[in-house]
Amino acid sequence: MLLDCLEGTLNAKAVKLSVSLEKAFAVLVLLLSTGALIQLLLNPGLGSAFPPTTEFLAEGDPINQAIWVGIYCIVLLLVIARWKQFIQVTTRDKLLLLLVGIALLSVLWSYAPEITLRRTVGLIGTTMIGAYLATRFSPSMLLRLLAWAMGIAALLSFVFAVALPSYGIESSGTGAWQGIYVGGKNALGRAMALSALVFSLLAFSGGRYRLIAWGGFGLSVGLVLLSNSQTPLITLLVVLLLLPAYAALRLRYTLAIPCFIVVAMVGGIAALWVGNNLNIVLEVLDRDVTLSTRTDLWPAVLDMIWQRPLLGYGYGAFWLGWQGESAHVWLWNRSVGLESLHAHNGILDLWLNLGLLGVLTFTWGFLLAFLRAIDWARLRKTAAGLLPITFLTLMLLYNIIESAILIHNNIMWILYVTVVLWLGVRPPKADMTDSIDASFKQRNWDVKG
Repeated sequence: MLLDCLEGTLNAKAVKLSVSLEKAFAVLVLLLSTGALIQLLLNPGLGSAFPPTTEFLAEGDPINQAIWVGIYCIVLLLVIARWKQFIQVTTRDKLLLLLVGIALLSVLWSYAPEITLRRTVGLIGTTMIGAYLATRFSPSMLLRLLAWAMGIAALLSFVFAVALPSYGIESSGTGAWQGIYVGGKNALGRAMALSALVFSLLAFSGGRYRLIAWGGFGLSVGLVLLSNSQTPLITLLVVLLLLPAYAALRLRYTLAIPCFIVVAMVGGIAALWVGNNLNIVLEVLDRDVTLSTRTDLWPAVLDMIWQRPLLGYGYGAFWLGWQGESAHVWLWNRSVGLESLHAHNGILDLWLNLGLLGVLTFTWGFLLAFLRAIDWARLRKTAAGLLPITFLTLMLLYNIIESAILIHNNIMWILYVTVVLWLGVRPPKADMTDSIDASFKQRNWDVKG
């Protein structure tokens, strides 16, 4: 009897330890997928050496690749341990699987098939990570794991900028903070915008860690401001302004409809004011009407799209510097010195990669996911219930002037996959309370939130 009790205690401790290690691993993967640390420590000068060499664009960094291959292998082992559950989750969204399948098949018509094949392996691995998170963690638990990952990124970015300014502050002389990111101020701004969103959801949810969540929110917003990156700041402000409207989805229709009318009126008035005072707004944001030469880039990109409109140039096979088809875009924009590494628009980059076929597949899947996210926000009365719709809004706004669709080893694509697969399960209409979380966790996730 005593031996049985002792064995049961040891087994319980072993299970608890394995769950803790799995959570720690998830936090590490989420942190690294923001672009943090690896390139900064391996190539601290890469951010100032712009543009990277053609060899770097084509081959990438071997150490970085080795790290991510190791992550893929660990995730694969975790997936194999629960393969039935994993298959059940990953088959919830057929359009997502179709989109990744098109990327894989694009090796058949790719401008650089060997590069497409290698990068597709990274895309499949990244998509597998997102599906693994959807399989193992409830929305409320993943929200907390995200808070850990983004909190670590925010704290380290602050420490690097203060204690190691040669790493944490851009060398261009502008004084913009880049923290633990090689991509400069924009990389820090993007990560901290997501961080602020995560902490804002936790802060509004209340609980005993509410003050810590507000502290994380304040630090994240402060880092966005110190990065002097305007795009993440504007994106974050729009999402935060929409939060009350999304929360109003939980009200009765007689109250929700007036709330949306008020939000629409305020938004319309704000849009008219911005349109009539565009020069003033751009001057305040330290931008011009070209959005930092992005509108100079887009005509050249569109010209290349029309040359292969249906299937594109193959996944990851366009932006290869002077040795790829991107050379035509660089020549077009030589007068303004613009040698971009992507189209600064998610849909345009997707069109270059997979053509109209890929664009239509993603757009249809995104619209369906957004409609389901509205349903989730209405039925799940927790902070995690607002995570899908707020993240999809962030994803939509971000891809207007940046690219985060089908990007391997990127937190935006990982979370998109996770959210879309979550939304494949619809809460029962009869239960409108927090107990929906409990029933979902019991049916779908082993790691409770």
